[in-house]
Amino acid sequence: MAMRRGVPTAACALLLATACVAGGGSAPPVTPGPTPPDDVPLVVVSAADLSSPDQSGVRQSLIDEWNEDSPVKARLVELPSTDGDARAEVLAGLQSGAAEYDVLNLDITWIPEFAEAGLLRPLDEERFGALDFVADIEETGRWDDELYAVPFNTDVGLLYYRRDLTETMDLGADSLPEMYTGRPGGQSTPTYVTQLRPYEGLTVNVLEAMWRAAPDARLVDDSGAYVGTTAVLEAGLEELLAITDESHLAAASYGADESGTLEEFAGEDRGAALMRNWPFALNRVADRLVAEGVPFGVTRLPGPAALGGQSLAVAASSPRAEAAQELIRFLTGEPASQERLLAAGFAPALSEAYQLPDDAGEIACEDELRVETPDAPGPVGQRSEEAGDEPLWRPDPRDYATLLWCAVHEARGRPATPYYRQFSRVIEEEVTRLLAGGAGSAGGVEDAAQRIDSRLELALRGRTYQPPRSTPSSH
Repeated sequence: MAMRRGVPTAACALLLATACVAGGGSAPPVTPGPTPPDDVPLVVVSAADLSSPDQSGVRQSLIDEWNEDSPVKARLVELPSTDGDARAEVLAGLQSGAAEYDVLNLDITWIPEFAEAGLLRPLDEERFGALDFVADIEETGRWDDELYAVPFNTDVGLLYYRRDLTETMDLGADSLPEMYTGRPGGQSTPTYVTQLRPYEGLTVNVLEAMWRAAPDARLVDDSGAYVGTTAVLEAGLEELLAITDESHLAAASYGADESGTLEEFAGEDRGAALMRNWPFALNRVADRLVAEGVPFGVTRLPGPAALGGQSLAVAASSPRAEAAQELIRFLTGEPASQERLLAAGFAPALSEAYQLPDDAGEIACEDELRVETPDAPGPVGQRSEEAGDEPLWRPDPRDYATLLWCAVHEARGRPATPYYRQFSRVIEEEVTRLLAGGAGSAGGVEDAAQRIDSRLELALRGRTYQPPRSTPSSH
């Protein structure tokens, strides 16, 4: 029986990714190897499924369902949950040939980079062109007029809130600082927790702050060129600093990713009234708080939220592109598969999975849409088998689907560029520097905006920023 080569270690992955792709640019075409026998499964590689605490979530159950009827089986390989580690490991495996992947579950921000590097095979337009996805998110799978990936699930930031701690707050306010005014600062339970650790979560928080301060602002145009200004950057950084008011922000935010934020909000030592997180967190928050009798709800973030999500692509090196595309079609184009994602807390990509009326486009999304726990929740039986045995509460499917639908349609996409990782790294480094010292001064914001402006203009052309040398003073 033919065997597949192993997956490279994370350390090797990071080394290879830095050496091979940090500069971006196109690469020689990848030639698929010989077709393996049918008893060798298709390998689907993905970042870890955060919807389930034990990582055995809905994606694995969908692969299992495929395996029940398909002659060509599939095997799910899950990589580290952190964005940078997963990206680096997939890149390393593809570029070195150390891991032979067939289907790639990619964050939507990775697609231009992988396509430009020649690591993805263009997909059959006719096979996927008739699928009806929400909010035109299928465009995130295109690069250079080619379809390289099909949306698996979309994603959008949401605002979770403790009902018992937010009774005096206006959850429909236009900004988080406005919400803060309804709750005295300096309490033992902070007002807000979010992701400010220097990784992609910080970049998302910065972009959302910028969009609230300057709704029409763009940093990158459709061709991937930098079009930002220091004025827009300053406005966004000022908004972010208002959010990080130490009398309201949980200190844990500075070291937290999505899982750490969830722990701060719903863990044993929970202590925050509001939390920014993604839809995956809903069932996990419910399983913790409802069991303790703690009422909570979820609504949209003030202002545009960042659009997220994962899309499925075929590795250019896969020798079984036809079977790989059939698997992608099953995972993305079957309403039953997509409805399973909704039950697990994800935001489906397929419009039909939301099961909204035919006039869904006329939903009054300007209303204050909220999904809240009832005063006396009871077991819901088998409504969401991925979340565990008989959870105490799951949201009404129609109410939750409507909330997600509106949040996704109002979301903003992050820049599409082969240099997205470099873009995000500039934001992470400079904003971390701003938050670490002198954050409250006008000079700190101005200096940070100027540095970000200078660095992004170069980063989005694949060049490295060199800080100006100081000139010795003459006497």
